[in-house]
Amino acid sequence: MASGYGRIMAAHVNSTRRCLGALVGIAQGLLCDGVLTNDEIHFLKKWFQENDDICYGFPGSIIYERVKEVLDDGKITEDERDYLVKVLRDLIGSPDTDMAAAARVTELAYDTLPLINFPDNRFCLTGEFIHGPRRSCEAEILGRGGVISKSVTKKLNYLVIGSLGSIEWKHGSFGAKIEVAMKHKQDGVPIAIVKEEVWRESLKRL
Repeated sequence: MASGYGRIMAAHVNSTRRCLGALVGIAQGLLCDGVLTNDEIHFLKKWFQENDDICYGFPGSIIYERVKEVLDDGKITEDERDYLVKVLRDLIGSPDTDMAAAARVTELAYDTLPLINFPDNRFCLTGEFIHGPRRSCEAEILGRGGVISKSVTKKLNYLVIGSLGSIEWKHGSFGAKIEVAMKHKQDGVPIAIVKEEVWRESLKRL
C-alpha cells in the first residue's frame, strides 16, 4: 500500500500533468490567430496563479517566470510580446507537420554551450539519437573518458537530448529526466542540458 507521502506526490504529479495538458491547449488557442493581446497575457498570469502546481516544475515554471517578467513593469512592449509568442510556440511545438512536432524538443530546456568536455564528466542520455543506437552513443562517451549515468542525479554534468526526442508534454506529460534536471538546476546544481547536435560537434573535436 502506498504511503501517505506517496499518495500526495502521485496526486501532485497527476495534477501537474493535467495542468500542463490544459496549458498546451490554452497556448494553442491563444496563438491560433497569430496575435497575443495584452488581455491574453494577463489571463495567462492569472491562470498560472490559479493552477500553481504547474509553477514548480519544468516547463511550467519557466513559462510562468517569463510571463511575470513581461508584466512586472506594467508595460508590455512589442519585443516582449514577440518573445512570449516564441515561448508559447516552443511549448506547443509550432509544427509545420505532425512529424516535425515529434522530432523536436522544446528550446526552453537547453543550455547554450559551444562544446562539451568528456573526460571525467558524467553523462545521461534521453530520447532517440540520429547518431545511432543508445549503446553506440554511450560508447562514444566512454571512449573519450566520460562516465555514463542511467539516471539524473546531482552528480550529473550533462543531460544530452536526442534529436528525435519526443515533446511528451504536448500530450499532458513530460520527460522525467528533463524534469529532474530542471529541478536540480533550480536548486543551483550545475547540470547542463544540451542538444544532440552540440554533443555530436564535440565528438568531432576529440
